[in-house]
Amino acid sequence: MRYVSTEEAGGSLREGKVGLVPTETVVGLVSGQAGLLRLFELKGRDPDKPIALLCSSAEEAFAQSREVPPLARFLASLFWPGPLTLVLDAQDGTVGVRVPAHPTVRAVLAGYGEPLYATSANPSRKPAPRALEGVDPAIRAAADFAVRGGPGSSEASAVVDLSGGRIRIVRPTAELTEERLSRLATEAVEGIGLAPPEGERAV
Repeated sequence: MRYVSTEEAGGSLREGKVGLVPTETVVGLVSGQAGLLRLFELKGRDPDKPIALLCSSAEEAFAQSREVPPLARFLASLFWPGPLTLVLDAQDGTVGVRVPAHPTVRAVLAGYGEPLYATSANPSRKPAPRALEGVDPAIRAAADFAVRGGPGSSEASAVVDLSGGRIRIVRPTAELTEERLSRLATEAVEGIGLAPPEGERAV
């Protein structure tokens, strides 16, 4: 395993390499656009399955979407930076975005200068590691580099789907449950004049 600084990581990612980077949830397997196909190969993931983007700020995250519901901005103000992924409408389908809080991955994002594709650093259907030491040996050997940093909580981020006018929690967490999301959606309607979405409200 080749350990690099956050600055070196940014350069490696621009070259199309794939690395292991700690986040506040689990260790991420990350790449830029140039390394995306390699990222899918290392993960053993179906290329048709969407992959989230880590962003340095809410503004950068929302720039990836063609439409940002007011509820998305409300949730971002409460949970970002932190373990929340929002699924939003994009120019071609949907996009999942998150603004992480862990200082190591934030420094890597700053060094790279653009959003990074990220997935948990485990083979598909295997447990996700909270620290670099717990990464599957095959992935450790295949990754081009790693950046040292403190371990995460081991709980993956909450995922909330706000695409297509829906409000649906795809992956609840201890901090963001279906019940809490429902309350927050009501608060958003009352507090910032969010019009109730048409169609399905699967909360």
